[in-house]
Amino acid sequence: ELEARLRTVRDKLMEADIVEQVKRQAKDGVTPEEGQVVRDLCQAQVDRPIDEYRPRVIISYATGTRDTWHGYEHDLDGEGCGLGMKYCQIVVRQLERVGIQCFSGLHVAGGYNWRIYFERLRVGIQCF
Repeated sequence: ELEARLRTVRDKLMEADIVEQVKRQAKDGVTPEEGQVVRDLCQAQVDRPIDEYRPRVIISYATGTRDTWHGYEHDLDGEGCGLGMKYCQIVVRQLERVGIQCFSGLHVAGGYNWRIYFERLRVGIQCF
């Protein structure tokens, strides 16, 4: 019981920290290092080879990189990073807390084509 309560407190603190990060990153940007933390969190949830990892919940998100190429006057986010990935992190953490596995492009480790997401989506749609 004590361990469960400690886990709940830890989860609440992590959740509050993520919300504070997003508030700061909304104006300061998401660095490549911060983006990698999100990827690491998601990839740590994959408990088998990625080709065999097929959770029933698939999350779609837009990274939302804010840079000069997208019309901003200066690069705010690191390459491949943005608030969308942070919002996805919040959803992933909430699902994890209640024992629901999920999948997004962030769950795919380097060396694999992240477009595997679309294959999962195509197969999932056929299941309905």
